[in-house]
Amino acid sequence: MRKIYFFFLLLFMQFLSAQFTENNIKFWVGTGSKKAYFIADFNDTNSPTSYAWGYRFDGDNLMAEDMINAIVAAEPKMEADILSGFLYSFKYNHHAPGTDDSWIPWFGPSAENMSNNNNGAGSVTLTDGLWFGITYGSDDVQIDTPPSTPVPAYSSQWYASSQITNWIGTGTNKSLVVVDFGTNQSNGNADSFVFGIKYNGSITAEQALQLIQSQASYFNFTSSNSQISALSLNNFTGNATGADSWKLYKGKDLSSWQKKSELSQIQLANNDWMGISFGQRRPFTPTEAADSTLGVSSATKKKFSIHPNPASHFIQIESPEKYTEINIYSSLGQKVITSQSTKIDIHSLAAGIYFVEMKTANTSTIHKIIKK
Repeated sequence: MRKIYFFFLLLFMQFLSAQFTENNIKFWVGTGSKKAYFIADFNDTNSPTSYAWGYRFDGDNLMAEDMINAIVAAEPKMEADILSGFLYSFKYNHHAPGTDDSWIPWFGPSAENMSNNNNGAGSVTLTDGLWFGITYGSDDVQIDTPPSTPVPAYSSQWYASSQITNWIGTGTNKSLVVVDFGTNQSNGNADSFVFGIKYNGSITAEQALQLIQSQASYFNFTSSNSQISALSLNNFTGNATGADSWKLYKGKDLSSWQKKSELSQIQLANNDWMGISFGQRRPFTPTEAADSTLGVSSATKKKFSIHPNPASHFIQIESPEKYTEINIYSSLGQKVITSQSTKIDIHSLAAGIYFVEMKTANTSTIHKIIKK
C-alpha cells in the first residue's frame, strides 16, 4: 500500500511541475488591472515549439485579436495577418508555417484546460484570467490537440550586441555567447552573463569557448563527447552530474533560441548567438561578463557616473563625453524616455529596473538604474 501511495504521489508531483501558470510568464505587454494570456504552438520540428506571452488591460470590449495585435506591435520578430477575425498567418523568428493548413484557436481558464473555439480570435472576448491559444495544423488531425506546454517567450529587444563594451578577439564578424547558471541574484536578476567575441569567417562552439578562455582568465570550461562537462565564471560553477547538465542553444537574439543537443551542431557566423544554460531555463537577459576583481565596467566607471541610483525624481549623468542621445528602456525593452539632456526627470516612471542607453557619435553603452 505504501509503495502505491508513493507512486501516485510522484505522478501528482510530476503533473504539478508540468503546469504552466501566470508565474511563468516573462514577456508582458500592455497596462491595466486585468490579465490574459496567449500561447502559440507552431507544431513544427523546432525546439521549443510553443511559447506564451502575457497581456494586461482594463477595457471590457477587447477581443483576443486585440491581444495578438498588441503583442505583435511589441515584438519586431513577429508577424500576424488576421482577416475578418480569423488568424490567416502567424510567423515568429524561425517559425514560419505556410498557409496550407490553418491556425486552430483554443481558450479556457488555464494553459492545461482549453477548449476548441471555431469562431476565431475576433470572436473571443478577453476576460480577466483568460488563456487564448493557437495551434498550427490540419482541422482533421489537430482538432483535439490544444497547444502543448509552452516556454515563456522572451523579447528580442531585451539585449543587443550594441550593449557590449569589451569585445574578445579580432575580426569583422561578431557573435554573443550567453552563459546562464540557472539561478537568480537576491534582487531577482538572473545569474546570466554575456561575452562578445570577434572573429573572421565562421567559428565552432568549441572554438568560441576556447577564444573566451584564452583571453578571460576568470572563465574556464571543459568538454567531453561534444558536451560541456564543467564551466566556471568567477564564483559561479556548473558541473554536469546526473540530471544536472549544460543545455546548448543557438539564435539571433534572446527571443529566437533553438535547442541543440551537441556542441558540434553549433557553427557561428556573423551576428549569431550561442547560449549555454545550466538547468531548464533558456539563457535569460544577461549582464556583460567581467572579472569580479575588476568590476563589470572599471574603465567605463572612470568616465561617467549616474546619480542618484536608486532614484525617485530625476537622474543626473556626469561625463566628460558629449552624448548625442540618451534613451531609457523598461525591463521589457520598451523605450520610455528619450532626451538630449544629462538631467532627466523620471518621476512619472513606475518603480522598477530600467536601462539607460547613452549614445555618442561613435559608441553606445547601456547602464542599469533603479526607480524607487
